Amino acid sequence: MAKYYGYRNCSHCGIECTPGNYLDYSGKRYCTACWIQHENPDHPDLDAIREKVQHAVTVWKLAKYSRDEYHLPVGPKSINKR
Repeated sequence: MAKYYGYRNCSHCGIECTPGNYLDYSGKRYCTACWIQHENPDHPDLDAIREKVQHAVTVWKLAKYSRDEYHLPVGPKSINKR
Protein backbone atom coordinates (compact mmCIF):
# COMPACT_ATOMS: atom_id res chain seq x y z
CA MET A 1 0.00 0.00 0.00
CA ALA A 2 1.30 3.47 -0.84
CA LYS A 3 2.28 5.88 1.89
CA TYR A 4 -0.42 8.48 2.51
CA TYR A 5 1.01 11.99 2.43
CA GLY A 6 -2.10 14.01 3.25
CA TYR A 7 -4.87 16.09 1.85
CA ARG A 8 -4.54 18.87 -0.69
CA ASN A 9 -4.19 22.56 0.12
CA CYS A 10 -6.93 25.15 0.37
CA SER A 11 -7.36 26.89 -2.99
CA HIS A 12 -7.91 30.28 -1.32
CA CYS A 13 -5.40 30.60 1.53
CA GLY A 14 -3.05 27.69 0.75
CA ILE A 15 -3.16 26.06 4.19
CA GLU A 16 -3.01 22.26 4.23
CA CYS A 17 -6.40 20.65 4.76
CA THR A 18 -6.87 18.17 7.59
CA PRO A 19 -9.58 15.54 8.11
CA GLY A 20 -12.90 17.25 8.80
CA ASN A 21 -11.61 20.77 8.07
CA TYR A 22 -12.20 21.08 4.34
CA LEU A 23 -14.94 21.29 1.74
CA ASP A 24 -14.84 20.52 -1.98
CA TYR A 25 -16.98 22.81 -4.12
CA SER A 26 -16.89 23.18 -7.92
CA GLY A 27 -13.56 21.40 -8.21
CA LYS A 28 -11.85 23.58 -5.62
CA ARG A 29 -10.92 22.68 -2.04
CA TYR A 30 -11.61 25.17 0.74
CA CYS A 31 -10.68 24.99 4.42
CA THR A 32 -13.65 25.61 6.71
CA ALA A 33 -12.43 29.10 7.65
CA CYS A 34 -12.22 30.23 4.00
CA TRP A 35 -15.60 28.69 3.21
CA ILE A 36 -17.27 30.48 6.11
CA GLN A 37 -15.56 33.72 5.08
CA HIS A 38 -16.80 33.18 1.51
CA GLU A 39 -20.39 32.41 2.50
CA ASN A 40 -20.77 34.58 5.61
CA PRO A 41 -18.10 37.29 5.88
CA ASP A 42 -19.81 38.81 8.95
CA HIS A 43 -19.51 35.65 11.06
CA PRO A 44 -18.66 36.67 14.63
CA ASP A 45 -16.23 33.79 15.31
CA LEU A 46 -14.32 33.87 12.03
CA ASP A 47 -10.93 34.58 13.64
CA ALA A 48 -11.43 31.79 16.18
CA ILE A 49 -12.34 29.33 13.42
CA ARG A 50 -9.27 30.28 11.39
CA GLU A 51 -7.07 29.82 14.48
CA LYS A 52 -8.68 26.42 15.12
CA VAL A 53 -7.97 25.30 11.52
CA GLN A 54 -4.32 26.42 11.74
CA HIS A 55 -3.89 24.66 15.09
CA ALA A 56 -5.44 21.47 13.67
CA VAL A 57 -2.79 21.45 10.92
CA THR A 58 0.07 21.57 13.42
CA VAL A 59 -1.45 18.86 15.61
CA TRP A 60 -2.19 16.62 12.62
CA LYS A 61 1.34 17.00 11.22
CA LEU A 62 2.85 16.06 14.58
CA ALA A 63 0.66 12.98 14.81
CA LYS A 64 1.39 12.05 11.20
CA TYR A 65 5.17 12.19 11.44
CA SER A 66 5.64 10.84 14.98
CA ARG A 67 4.47 7.28 14.29
CA ASP A 68 6.98 4.50 13.78
CA GLU A 69 5.66 3.05 10.57
CA TYR A 70 7.00 1.79 7.28
CA HIS A 71 9.97 -0.12 8.70
CA LEU A 72 11.17 -3.41 7.32
CA PRO A 73 9.39 -6.34 8.92
CA VAL A 74 11.18 -8.68 11.27
CA GLY A 75 10.65 -11.75 9.09
CA PRO A 76 12.19 -15.20 9.13
CA LYS A 77 15.97 -15.34 9.29
CA SER A 78 17.97 -17.16 6.65
CA ILE A 79 19.63 -20.40 7.74
CA ASN A 80 23.02 -21.39 6.38
CA LYS A 81 24.06 -24.90 7.35
CA ARG A 82 27.47 -26.17 6.24
